[in-house]
Amino acid sequence: MYLVKNLLIPLAPEYDLRSAVARKFKLDQSSIQGIEILRKALDARKKNNLKYNFTLLIEEMPFSKHPDLISYQKPQPYITEQLKLNDINPFIIGAGPAGLFAALALVEKGLKPVIFDRGDILEKRTAKVNDFWKKGLLDENSNVQFGEGGAGTFSDGKLTSRNRDYYSQKIFELLIKFGADEAIKYEALPHLGTDKLKIIIKNIRNYLISKGSIFNWNHKLENIVVEGGKITAVKINETSFRPEILILAVGNAARDTFELLNQIKAVKAKPFAVGVRIEHPQQFINDSLYGKNTDLSLTGAATYRLTSKIKDKGVYSFCMCPGGFVIGTCTEKDHLVVNGMSYNKRSNNFANSAIVVSVNETDFGKNALAGIEFQRKIEQNSFNPDFPYFAPIQSAKDFCNGIRSLPTLTTSYRPGVNSIDINKLFPGQISAYLKSGLNHFNHKIPGFIQNGILVAPETRTSSPVRIVRDNSKFHSIAADNLYPIGEGSGYAGGIISSAADGFKTSQIFRY
Repeated sequence: MYLVKNLLIPLAPEYDLRSAVARKFKLDQSSIQGIEILRKALDARKKNNLKYNFTLLIEEMPFSKHPDLISYQKPQPYITEQLKLNDINPFIIGAGPAGLFAALALVEKGLKPVIFDRGDILEKRTAKVNDFWKKGLLDENSNVQFGEGGAGTFSDGKLTSRNRDYYSQKIFELLIKFGADEAIKYEALPHLGTDKLKIIIKNIRNYLISKGSIFNWNHKLENIVVEGGKITAVKINETSFRPEILILAVGNAARDTFELLNQIKAVKAKPFAVGVRIEHPQQFINDSLYGKNTDLSLTGAATYRLTSKIKDKGVYSFCMCPGGFVIGTCTEKDHLVVNGMSYNKRSNNFANSAIVVSVNETDFGKNALAGIEFQRKIEQNSFNPDFPYFAPIQSAKDFCNGIRSLPTLTTSYRPGVNSIDINKLFPGQISAYLKSGLNHFNHKIPGFIQNGILVAPETRTSSPVRIVRDNSKFHSIAADNLYPIGEGSGYAGGIISSAADGFKTSQIFRY
């Protein structure tokens, strides 16, 4: 099997890969057999002249020495079974990507996991989220962060992952099985959108129930008892249980759970990032990156990824949502935090992205939970009781100049916005880094500042703690029957890596 890289083809509704490979390597088409698309990206270096850039797997073709042709072996599984379970009902806390895909792995081994989530089943959760966005009514346990599907349910549904190993590929296959389009396997920037994700999540739920899994909604983990290096009991909704193992699949917003884990010395602080959302007209981003004459029906809405190194700090765009919305993602009363979301078609008139600064213990201190308190202070500063859950807003230009904007700016955020000087929300050094980053990005995309509106704050980019675990056996160093997985563990970030972490960790069990 061979890997063919950098196969450039002009944008078109249809294309002939076999003939393109034949031309590139000067071969007869009949000598090329078994073509599979491994990756399909956009080469947008020349505006109005974009091309597809394919990476292909080919079963048979004449080999020649060429930098874009190499031998290839498909990724193989590398996790082995290590622990026989006696209880057919392992406990999983959290029904986000990590928890759901851990459960999918377990049911294939004949197990029947019991899944607990503090939030609601998706249908009820969606109603509560809409009430928050429209009326500012926050349920602290069932919201954009908590409930069936996890935080990714109300997002752009990006499926990017730096790691394309066997387990990541398995996640793509399972997503397709439960309703995703097959193109997610090879698109360079695959996404589902919140509407498609909801369908897939329901299908996974129904499948797990058919395999004997039990879901418990509105069930909150309240205590963990560890004796002799093992969990001996957990309390959920005032009821005590004695699970053989506890798979902990909480998200990065599970602050009360992190406080429990700190009591058993299971967590340590880790770096993350904070900043703002910047929103532009999608047409401005399309024209700036792809040119005015590009057929967007072939490319989709334009997307960007921007990075800058300023002294010892990284300033970068994060979770860019073309044709999306800036949304409130609060989990605590009298706090304000935002994120981005889009639907599958990415058809809204706005593009938004986080612009964030990396922070570490030099910014927030060495205490295990210091990062959480750093987040909370920014979120509290951003909340105005006179305008509950209205987001602070400012033009990017005014932010850079320290001027409060007129209250006439248009944004996608609901239920409303409050015009303030966003500089005041952050420690001065963080604001300075954000300004430097914005000016750097303005050189890459002229007009980035002039056309940008900031909505604040973005504080939940990744987990502020790591639930430290054994590198080979995956259990917590505090309890060898506690298995932290996914985003909240600090070992994954995003839908694919979190799902893969849950699926991979569950491979160590047998029944």
